[in-house]
Amino acid sequence: MTLAIDVRGLNKSFGDKHVVQNVSLQVEEGKICGFLGPNGSGKTTTLRMLCGLLTPDSGEGSCLGLDIITQAGAIKRRAGYMTQKFSLYEDLTIEENLQFSARVHSLDRRKDRVDQALERLGLIERRAQLAGSLSGGWKQRLALATATLHEPRLLLLDEPTAGVDPKAR
Repeated sequence: MTLAIDVRGLNKSFGDKHVVQNVSLQVEEGKICGFLGPNGSGKTTTLRMLCGLLTPDSGEGSCLGLDIITQAGAIKRRAGYMTQKFSLYEDLTIEENLQFSARVHSLDRRKDRVDQALERLGLIERRAQLAGSLSGGWKQRLALATATLHEPRLLLLDEPTAGVDPKAR
């Protein structure tokens, strides 16, 4: 059994607020896992530690066989993370957002990858639409396209179905 995620005793505080307390998690490669919990329970913070965006205050572990503390940069390159707030450039079109992401990841075959992402997520007819004018559900699709553009080995999704119609889910 190969583990995509293997962390133990993760803790994270912001000032006096201890938002992640002693989280341990193992997820096998190829498996789907979800976090359930009330608002403010540390789900987003945990995801951000797993994908290398935040460093835990204590604890240890790996994602994709890479140490979450010392190899965070390598994890970021191999993981896709879709935030609940989308992280899109609202003054760019759908296609421009994807092209920007392709450049950030230094992807080869950028045009092909962007075209494939547009096709895969049903965004072709909206490719020239500004991201800022999209509904929540369309922003969600664009955010997913952006998170998967570099073909990550691990995909971490924060609130992936919020604002998405039942068919698109």
